[in-house]
Amino acid sequence: MAIQEYEKRRPVEVEINGKKYVGSYRVMAGSVIAYFDGEIRSAPHDIQRPEVVARWLLSDSCKKVEAIKRNRSNR
Repeated sequence: MAIQEYEKRRPVEVEINGKKYVGSYRVMAGSVIAYFDGEIRSAPHDIQRPEVVARWLLSDSCKKVEAIKRNRSNR
């Protein structure tokens, strides 16, 4: 696989509590970098497929963003 193709951003989608979230990710030097709503998360993908790690990272980012939104609305 060419380096340009390997580092290309790809879409990733997760569903949490019936709501779909879409972000993107790319793979660089054995790490997955996920992007969602201004959040950037990264983790090594070691033995897991990069897509699996990207979904984990996206889920984490979505939960954080939703918690921040809830806290703002409760003020």
